[in-house]
Amino acid sequence: MSSALVVGYDPQAIPGIDGEALRVALDAELARFGEHGIDAAMTLIVFDESAESTLVASLTKQPWDVVVVGGGIRKTE
Repeated sequence: MSSALVVGYDPQAIPGIDGEALRVALDAELARFGEHGIDAAMTLIVFDESAESTLVASLTKQPWDVVVVGGGIRKTE
């Protein structure tokens, strides 16, 4: 079975966003991968000092076939 890691910001950590509603939508979209025979996992990061270690742990957990990076994720200086 193919595998995918979906990476995005934790919606509950974004001010002014209905994080709970967005998380429900994200979970529904993640489930769609399974409908296509893809084993998918999601990593939601918080924009703080934990972001890098969380991302590295997820990326190295297993050999992913594809990594999907959500909008707004970028390296900052």
